[in-house]
Amino acid sequence: MPSISSDRAALCAGCGGKISDRYYLLAVDKQWHMRCLKCCECKLNLESELTCFSKDGSIYCKEDYYRRFSVQRCARCHLGISASEMVMRARDLVYHLNCFTCTTCNKMLTTGDHFGMKDSLVYCRLHFEALLQGEYPAHFNHADVA
Repeated sequence: MPSISSDRAALCAGCGGKISDRYYLLAVDKQWHMRCLKCCECKLNLESELTCFSKDGSIYCKEDYYRRFSVQRCARCHLGISASEMVMRARDLVYHLNCFTCTTCNKMLTTGDHFGMKDSLVYCRLHFEALLQGEYPAHFNHADVA
């Protein structure tokens, strides 16, 4: 947090008022009162957030930015995928490279690896074959634990 020097007063990009507080926030090359840096959609105060996003002069929290401007979402982590990112595709689903992993053992799957899918979940070849043979249930179910 930069501090205001006494010789020049900053104006808040949020409210337009003079920043007379000892500290202010600097986001998108603009100065903000701590209370004024908020997501334009949900009004979440971004003072303590690690990131904020900007588009066409508006400030967004991560969730609202991805919801509004992300073209696609990763089927595993559900975060947005930018148009320039490398992805893995399986059926009609898209994954970040690091998210394309076996549901059971988390082994990262790469181009050329054999894998299977059940209920939109990805399995490495070994675990998919075990699933087909009925060695373990596809989903953990608390009713299965006695």
